[in-house]
Formats: sequence, structure tokens, C-alpha cells
Amino acid sequence: MRRRRLAAELQRLRAASRRTLDEVAEYLECSPAKVSRIENAQVAVRIQDARDLLDLYQVTDERREVLLQMVRQARSKGWWAHYSDVVEEGTETLLSLEDEAVAISIYETNLVADLLQTRDYAHALMDSWNDVPLDQVRRRLDLRMERQEILVRPEPPRVDLVLDESCLRRIIGSRALMVEQYNRLLRAAVQEHVTVRILAFDAGPHQAMGFPFQIFEFSGEDPSIVAVELLNRNEFIETAEEIGRYRAAFTQARERALSPEDSITLLKRLAEND
Repeated sequence: MRRRRLAAELQRLRAASRRTLDEVAEYLECSPAKVSRIENAQVAVRIQDARDLLDLYQVTDERREVLLQMVRQARSKGWWAHYSDVVEEGTETLLSLEDEAVAISIYETNLVADLLQTRDYAHALMDSWNDVPLDQVRRRLDLRMERQEILVRPEPPRVDLVLDESCLRRIIGSRALMVEQYNRLLRAAVQEHVTVRILAFDAGPHQAMGFPFQIFEFSGEDPSIVAVELLNRNEFIETAEEIGRYRAAFTQARERALSPEDSITLLKRLAEND
């Protein structure tokens, strides 16, 4: 996200200076493709390249220092750097989005959202990954639990969660484990910055059926991003038109779901009956 912000700024500065990609590439003594990758946030910009670009665009004084600080931040590692052995590129992007979002809308079809899973629930899920060594399972569990710390920050993101009822009815591990998971959701649901809605089986068809996804919102002018969960990776969507479709689908699912109060009642009933 820091890289995207910096890339957008550099693109705006080039446009304001009326320079072409070829002209900037010639000044930096590199290929136009490299300049394009920098402006599309595909690669991190080196601090010396950033200084040269700001010289070319005649950016001085305080504005220059702000942008150079953005370069340093964009090149810094996230908290998940010490999990590099189990964090793949797509997962790193997802963690970065979670880390910087001010609001996250989550629609889940089959499983409790990662940010609200208990450790035992997550462990039971990962036990089904037969091709993952035990030591990596432990590392992935530690990573998932550390991800959840964004919800207890002094300024946590707002989380709007819609869970299909099947997420609650599918037994993961054992019934006792599920009771623990219901109680975890109940504790989250009463927090001011978290809203939990259950989409009951009798809610009928809706646009979002069968497609778990998350919508990340950011402060300032940073555009929203949608993460769609696939079998072995996450797909990230950035075009305004497609994001609008997902936003509409989430709104429809949320409107058809039980109210937050009725969702809490259902969770309590499940916890007490099981």
C-alpha cells in the first residue's frame, strides 16, 4: 500500500512536469519499462532513483522530504517479515492490506473469517492440509493469531462481517471446539468496531453466493481493493467497475442477513445447545 501511494505520487509528478516515460527513462539511464513498473507499484523505487526523479520534477523543500520518507517506508518490511518461510507473495499482499485498512468488509461462505478464528479452529483446518509439515503448520498458526492483533489496536479497522450460516453449522474439529468458536464470535460481535451478521439458510439467493471475498477501504484518496479467495491463492481486484460489483453484492448479502442483534441471539443459541 505504501508503494501504491508513492507510485501514484510519482505518476502525478511526471504528468505535471509533462515528461514522457522515455524522457524519464533516459534521465535515469534505465528502460521505460522500469519507470512504468515503478509507477504501477510493481517494484520498489531505490532511494537514489527517487532523489533523481524529484530533481527532474523540481520537487524541493518539505514536499521533497515527505516523498523521500514515503520511499523509505515503502521499502521497509512489514511485521510479517519474520514469517517469510510461510508467507507467499499473495499472502504478503493480503497482510499488507489488512495492516493498513481503516475498514474491512468480509463475506464468508464456508468458514469463519481468519481474523476471528480461534487457534484450535484454525489448527483443525490446517490439519487437513496433508502436504504441509507440522513445523510449518505451527508457524502458520502463529501468523494467523498475530494477524488478529489488528483488532485490538488503539485505532483498529472497522470490520463488517457477513457469515453464511453454513460457516457455523459445519463442524470443524469437534462440537466443543465449535462452542469455543461461537463464543469467540460473540466476544467480537459486542465490540464497537466489529459487526457480525449471519446470513441464514432461508435468506434466499443473492449475488455473492459461493464467492468469499473482502473489501478493503483506506484513508485519504487511496482506492479500495477487493481480495477474492480462490483455492490456492487470493485474487486482487482494483478496477472501480469491478469493485462496485462486489460492493453491491456485499450490500445485498448484508441486507438479507439477520440483524446484528438477531445474529448474536443465534450464536448464543448455538453455543448453549452444543
